[in-house]
Amino acid sequence: MSITTEVAEVIGSDEELVIEVISEFVLQLHRHALEYRGMNGDFIGEELRTHIPPQAFYHFLGFLDYFAERYDWEPGSASEYLMRLGLRDDWSPYRDQMKGWHVARRLTGG
Repeated sequence: MSITTEVAEVIGSDEELVIEVISEFVLQLHRHALEYRGMNGDFIGEELRTHIPPQAFYHFLGFLDYFAERYDWEPGSASEYLMRLGLRDDWSPYRDQMKGWHVARRLTGG
Protein backbone atom coordinates (compact mmCIF):
# COMPACT_ATOMS: atom_id res chain seq x y z
CA MET A 1 0.00 0.00 0.00
CA SER A 2 1.39 3.42 -0.89
CA ILE A 3 1.68 6.21 1.65
CA THR A 4 -0.83 8.28 -0.31
CA THR A 5 -3.34 5.41 -0.25
CA GLU A 6 -2.78 4.96 3.48
CA VAL A 7 -3.23 8.68 4.20
CA ALA A 8 -6.38 8.81 2.08
CA GLU A 9 -7.84 5.89 4.01
CA VAL A 10 -6.88 7.28 7.43
CA ILE A 11 -8.37 10.72 6.79
CA GLY A 12 -11.27 9.46 4.68
CA SER A 13 -10.32 11.43 1.60
CA ASP A 14 -9.81 10.86 -2.09
CA GLU A 15 -6.29 9.67 -2.94
CA GLU A 16 -5.98 12.14 -5.83
CA LEU A 17 -6.63 15.03 -3.42
CA VAL A 18 -4.02 13.66 -1.02
CA ILE A 19 -1.51 13.46 -3.88
CA GLU A 20 -2.26 17.07 -4.88
CA VAL A 21 -1.92 18.32 -1.29
CA ILE A 22 1.34 16.44 -0.65
CA SER A 23 2.82 17.59 -3.96
CA GLU A 24 1.95 21.23 -3.34
CA PHE A 25 3.04 21.11 0.30
CA VAL A 26 6.47 19.73 -0.53
CA LEU A 27 6.87 22.22 -3.40
CA GLN A 28 6.12 25.08 -0.97
CA LEU A 29 8.38 23.57 1.71
CA HIS A 30 11.21 23.51 -0.83
CA ARG A 31 10.53 27.10 -1.92
CA HIS A 32 10.26 28.48 1.60
CA ALA A 33 13.46 26.72 2.66
CA LEU A 34 15.41 28.05 -0.33
CA GLU A 35 14.07 31.59 -0.05
CA TYR A 36 14.33 31.89 3.74
CA ARG A 37 16.44 34.84 4.90
CA GLY A 38 15.86 34.70 8.65
CA MET A 39 18.29 35.36 11.47
CA ASN A 40 20.59 32.39 10.90
CA GLY A 41 19.20 31.16 7.59
CA ASP A 42 17.84 28.09 9.38
CA PHE A 43 14.33 27.71 7.99
CA ILE A 44 13.68 24.46 9.82
CA GLY A 45 14.83 25.71 13.22
CA GLU A 46 13.55 29.25 13.00
CA GLU A 47 10.40 29.11 10.91
CA LEU A 48 9.03 25.71 9.88
CA ARG A 49 7.34 25.02 13.22
CA THR A 50 5.11 28.06 12.62
CA HIS A 51 3.97 26.68 9.25
CA ILE A 52 3.01 23.11 10.14
CA PRO A 53 1.27 21.39 13.06
CA PRO A 54 3.40 20.19 16.00
CA GLN A 55 2.84 16.53 15.08
CA ALA A 56 4.09 17.14 11.52
CA PHE A 57 7.10 19.10 12.80
CA TYR A 58 7.99 16.35 15.29
CA HIS A 59 7.81 13.56 12.74
CA PHE A 60 9.55 15.60 10.04
CA LEU A 61 12.48 16.17 12.41
CA GLY A 62 12.43 12.46 13.28
CA PHE A 63 12.62 11.64 9.58
CA LEU A 64 15.52 14.07 9.08
CA ASP A 65 17.37 12.64 12.06
CA TYR A 66 16.89 9.09 10.76
CA PHE A 67 17.90 10.15 7.26
CA ALA A 68 21.03 11.95 8.46
CA GLU A 69 22.13 8.91 10.45
CA ARG A 70 21.38 6.36 7.74
CA TYR A 71 22.58 8.08 4.56
CA ASP A 72 25.83 9.80 3.71
CA TRP A 73 24.55 12.57 1.48
CA GLU A 74 26.55 15.33 -0.06
CA PRO A 75 25.34 18.14 -2.31
CA GLY A 76 24.27 16.59 -5.59
CA SER A 77 23.42 13.18 -4.15
CA ALA A 78 19.76 13.69 -4.99
CA SER A 79 20.53 13.23 -8.69
CA GLU A 80 20.77 9.46 -8.11
CA TYR A 81 17.22 9.46 -6.79
CA LEU A 82 15.97 11.81 -9.50
CA MET A 83 17.15 9.36 -12.12
CA ARG A 84 14.62 6.92 -10.68
CA LEU A 85 11.89 9.26 -11.93
CA GLY A 86 13.08 8.52 -15.43
CA LEU A 87 14.94 10.61 -17.94
CA ARG A 88 15.78 14.23 -17.26
CA ASP A 89 12.88 15.23 -19.54
CA ASP A 90 10.53 13.37 -17.17
CA TRP A 91 11.50 15.39 -14.10
CA SER A 92 12.71 18.68 -15.56
CA PRO A 93 9.21 20.22 -15.38
CA TYR A 94 9.56 20.10 -11.59
CA ARG A 95 12.80 22.06 -11.84
CA ASP A 96 10.98 24.54 -14.06
CA GLN A 97 8.59 25.18 -11.16
CA MET A 98 11.52 26.82 -9.38
CA LYS A 99 11.84 29.59 -11.97
CA GLY A 100 11.26 32.90 -10.27
CA TRP A 101 12.17 31.68 -6.79
CA HIS A 102 14.42 34.13 -4.95
CA VAL A 103 16.97 31.79 -3.42
CA ALA A 104 18.62 33.27 -0.35
CA ARG A 105 22.38 33.48 -0.30
CA ARG A 106 24.05 30.99 1.99
CA LEU A 107 25.24 32.46 5.25
CA THR A 108 28.90 31.97 5.99
CA GLY A 109 30.12 30.88 9.38
CA GLY A 110 31.84 33.48 11.44
